Amino acid sequence: MTTTVLIYYDFRMLGHNPRGWDPDRPEWTDAVKAMIELQYPNANLDTYSHPERPERLTAIVDRLLIEPIDGVRWMLPAPASAIQLERAHDAAYVAHIESLDGQSGWLSKDTTAVSPGSVTAARLAAGSGISAIEAIAAGEARRAFCVVRPPGHHAPADRARGFCLFNNLAVTAAHARKALGYDRVMIWDWDMHHGNGTQAIFYDDPSVLVVDSHCAAPFYPGTGLLAETGTGAGLGYQLNVPLPMGFGNAALLKVFEQVVRPAARAFRPDILLVSTGFDCHYLDMVCNMNETGYAAVTQRMSNLADELCDGHLVLMLEGGYNAKALADSAYAVSEALAGKPVSALNVLADDPGCAAASDAAAFHASSIAALKNRTH
Repeated sequence: MTTTVLIYYDFRMLGHNPRGWDPDRPEWTDAVKAMIELQYPNANLDTYSHPERPERLTAIVDRLLIEPIDGVRWMLPAPASAIQLERAHDAAYVAHIESLDGQSGWLSKDTTAVSPGSVTAARLAAGSGISAIEAIAAGEARRAFCVVRPPGHHAPADRARGFCLFNNLAVTAAHARKALGYDRVMIWDWDMHHGNGTQAIFYDDPSVLVVDSHCAAPFYPGTGLLAETGTGAGLGYQLNVPLPMGFGNAALLKVFEQVVRPAARAFRPDILLVSTGFDCHYLDMVCNMNETGYAAVTQRMSNLADELCDGHLVLMLEGGYNAKALADSAYAVSEALAGKPVSALNVLADDPGCAAASDAAAFHASSIAALKNRTH
């Protein structure tokens, strides 16, 4: 049975177009090159171009337009307002980013930058999630996929980091809580990199449960240890699952089965949100997932949303830097959201992430058990 899927996209997000190295900050360039050499030993630094480029979105959109999926409805997002952004970010930081509209410049030595169209793109990216949950709350659909850039999950409340200006999913979660009255929001971040910004924003907040599976430190950004479980009232509401580089589809499915699903059943969220990075795809060189794995976890998340929260599920694009991997993965995820059965799943003969996923599940077992007592 076909399910309606709202896909949020605006071509103005292509206007975010940072380029290359920063000749005015050679010390930042040196630091970035050292980071790239550590994470991608085979990268050619002489031909490096900024990985967070407009083609990331055009690859996805072109594929979805060339091969339409039954049930998909294209939607234009409304840009996030300052008030909406300030639910997750400091007002002074929002004002600072807004002041950069129309300008070019580097904001961090990790190559986070703005170009003349970046502020408009960032407001649309953050607004996409708000538009999606508003539509879901109004009964227009139950599932949405936000095809956005710049990404968001590395941005904490007060600064830009990791290609991210505003934390799109955190803005969405905060809007769900503070404007729509959702009591409990759950986030799964399956991007290859730890969502340090999302963790920081909700680290003491028991109304938002965050599960984050990622390549273990010291891989960028170097956070997301098992022991980082929240603080104060939010203790036990951050469940990190650090995995070794090279993990594949089986590992992410094990994260779902052993951490995400039991935590969700204990927490009973009103909506499920996913920071949807596709950089664990083997074409991005560090991990070994492919589009069949993303389709399989999306199908399972859709079923979980049907079980727990009337199907309310929003996916928000984060990382992923190979055009083919992005197009194939986003297409497979969209099909799964629309209800197409997942008929294939490629798995490694020996997935190095499975043991780590089980170790994390054992570590978080007491926190997951406590969730049920706190929310019922």
